[in-house]
Amino acid sequence: MVADGLVAAEAFNPVLKAMLRGGDAKGAAKMFGFMQLKGCVPTAATYNVLVHGLLVCGRAGAAMRVVRRMEREGVLPGVMTYGAVVDGLVRCGRVKDAWKIAKEMEKSGLAPNEFVYSAVITGFCKSGEIGSALKVWEAVAAGPVRPNFVLYSAMIRCLAHFGKMMEAELLFREMIDAKCEPNIITYGSMIQGYFKVGETPRALSVWEEMVGVGCVPNAISYSILINGLCNVGKLKDAMMVWKHMLGRGCAPDTIAYTSMIKGLCASGMVDGGLRLFYDMLARGDAEPDAISYNVLLDGLLLAKDLPRAMDLLNRMLDQGCDPDMVTCNIFLREFGAGEMKGREFLEGLVVRLCNRGRNMAAGEVLLVMLTKYIVPEAPLWEMVVRDVCRTKRVWRVIDKCWDEIWGR
Repeated sequence: MVADGLVAAEAFNPVLKAMLRGGDAKGAAKMFGFMQLKGCVPTAATYNVLVHGLLVCGRAGAAMRVVRRMEREGVLPGVMTYGAVVDGLVRCGRVKDAWKIAKEMEKSGLAPNEFVYSAVITGFCKSGEIGSALKVWEAVAAGPVRPNFVLYSAMIRCLAHFGKMMEAELLFREMIDAKCEPNIITYGSMIQGYFKVGETPRALSVWEEMVGVGCVPNAISYSILINGLCNVGKLKDAMMVWKHMLGRGCAPDTIAYTSMIKGLCASGMVDGGLRLFYDMLARGDAEPDAISYNVLLDGLLLAKDLPRAMDLLNRMLDQGCDPDMVTCNIFLREFGAGEMKGREFLEGLVVRLCNRGRNMAAGEVLLVMLTKYIVPEAPLWEMVVRDVCRTKRVWRVIDKCWDEIWGR
């Protein structure tokens, strides 16, 4: 640990790792600077600790700068380090930068593995750039990396997401021909895709194929099937699937519950939807989210049951679930966006959220008000903004900006 009076890098690495795990990126940066002041030369292990730790903190840009420094100092990052950076950049929405890094790996003599390619494909899919995702796939097909289960599944999921089921089906069959067996996730992508493009019989056929090859459906698979059936008005079939799922001892997740509740409400069975909602709360298998509440609130207000809708909104707030733009629009449809009741409802919602210390959610409601041309009163602005910008440092910056604006 100590050589020639100098502390070795290995002594600092656990400290840096602990600081970054605790989210203290600033403290880790100071420690890294102190380490170098003491004449301690960072090793590849030190850089890897920094890169992985910064990615955990969501600092992909900083991690990228560490990688560039490694390259300048002749410390070549390994496949795992590059792969972690690619994944981190994708998570931060910087997919083009991630693809650039993946291509740089090849130039450095490091072959990107299936996880690097699948991360980039998934990233392009999420950002709506299916053309770029297909280019990555073409690069894989032309390169030394043989497409495997991970890559096939990522590309099929991307194609299905955009409703390109002909291409997804071709790739799915190619996957099977290549002796690369699809799993429950791959089948789920295909089923969801067919439901999305309105091909319900084909979606059910893929489900039967999945069960036939021995893939045991899980909560996510059942959720996809139930949601698809409810969306096309096949409530009875969805209820049969629901009973089969429970009979197998498979606990429904939030999506499955919400899909069934939505199906019941759409069929005019709002009371049945409420019973299922309270069953979800009683079982504790899944927690309702904003979408779950919105589906029920919408059903109750369409049924002209305002008292129970308000009770449900109160429960939503008490359970720590923040209302979103959809929630606001559901109630504005009832009260009228240009009416005094609509203003009073939104202002009351802002106050209630602020009183519960949920100022970011209150700010979202303020944004809804502005989009509806409802100008909040000054005290309401102050209540939200002052709590969001509570720190003295933020207030000093704001004051400085005002001084510059007014030329003081």
